[in-house]
Amino acid sequence: MAANHYNLVRNETATPLDLWDRGYRRCVALLQRAKSLIRSENPVQRIEKARMLHDAFAIVEFWTAALPPESPEAGDRQTTATVIALPSRLRTAYGFVLHRIVKANANDCSDDIDEAITMLHHLRAVFHKEIG
Repeated sequence: MAANHYNLVRNETATPLDLWDRGYRRCVALLQRAKSLIRSENPVQRIEKARMLHDAFAIVEFWTAALPPESPEAGDRQTTATVIALPSRLRTAYGFVLHRIVKANANDCSDDIDEAITMLHHLRAVFHKEIG
């Protein structure tokens, strides 16, 4: 019971970056596990692979949906070009990851999963300012 209360407080007090990091870790773990099952001939494992790719897709799709709209509102004309550009660039990066996940599932291609994971690693580095 105490653990549930802890998780509730942890979720309610988390920063947006903390929440993104949790999604990132889950998404990468799902993609890595799906990659290990990609060449399996076992129908149960193929279903599990598809489910994992679906769940990873859902995480990235949620991030995309959480971005602000493409165009600023009429009352928000003072927004700088940099602030407008970030959601657009994230939308493009998330679209790339989503496309790679779909392509990996359709073609059983582990290279597509690797590219999706690489982009997620890059995004994490950008968010944490780890790029020099």
